[in-house]
Amino acid sequence: MKIGSISIVVPTRGCINNCKFCVSRMHETNYKNKFDEFQIEKRIKWAVNNNVNNCIITGTGEALQNISFLYKLTKIFKKLNYPFPNVELQTSGILLSNGNYDKEVSNLILVSNNIEILNSLGVNTISLSVSDIFNDDNNMHVIGVPIGLRFKLKYLCSFIKEQNFNLRLSLNLNKTFDNISCNKLFLKLKELNADQITFRKLWYAKNEKLDQSKWVKENSCNDKKLNEIYEFIISNGTELYKLPFGAMAYSLMGMSVVIDNNCMSKNENEKLKYVILRENGKLYCQWDDEGSLIF
Repeated sequence: MKIGSISIVVPTRGCINNCKFCVSRMHETNYKNKFDEFQIEKRIKWAVNNNVNNCIITGTGEALQNISFLYKLTKIFKKLNYPFPNVELQTSGILLSNGNYDKEVSNLILVSNNIEILNSLGVNTISLSVSDIFNDDNNMHVIGVPIGLRFKLKYLCSFIKEQNFNLRLSLNLNKTFDNISCNKLFLKLKELNADQITFRKLWYAKNEKLDQSKWVKENSCNDKKLNEIYEFIISNGTELYKLPFGAMAYSLMGMSVVIDNNCMSKNENEKLKYVILRENGKLYCQWDDEGSLIF
């Protein structure tokens, strides 16, 4: 079986943000926090034995909310001789620096411990979840970033690049993008100095009574625009390689571009987009199904 990556879930007591479309809030999280170094090592070894090279550090909250866990994970990675060549942090961008986000990047105050732990983990790429690349106020509103931690995207992008991380912008495709021309969109992404772009179609649960599901149904990018973006990438980009879960990566304007239509990894049984090391130290292949336990 082909497996694209392993997602390691950092335990948190809720999330500091309140994303309008948050998948984690659409289903209950019944995985009790249990750190067992031996059991976690076994599951990491299983992933390595199945030729998994990519590790994504993520969570139902912000990974950097739990520095203690990250330090423990660093010890495991070091003990196993850093088993994953490529390590990525998924984040909204907060907690990378401790404030002054509205100022030029040279004036940003570095949270040395946070950057230090990311370097110790061998993080190569910072994947920023972004909902509006043209309007910072709207981006902060949709993500639900607390007032005191709000930032301007262009300064944070510059900050990330200055720390020598690859910058991936993961665009949550909401109706904000409906009236933006593809040319204007990609010029802005290039201006932000992104190395990689993922266009992420929003997912919602079957329970339409949930606030998040309602928001996604009412605010998703329309299919016409999705097709327009896809055709623009095909027409103007160069095919690079196919990812394990089937999506094609393209080179466009010096950026690697992927469209992700399957963020919950559904409808696949011969290949897995990812496996998930949950808070309880056990391995699963679906985010919202306890029956997807591998071991």
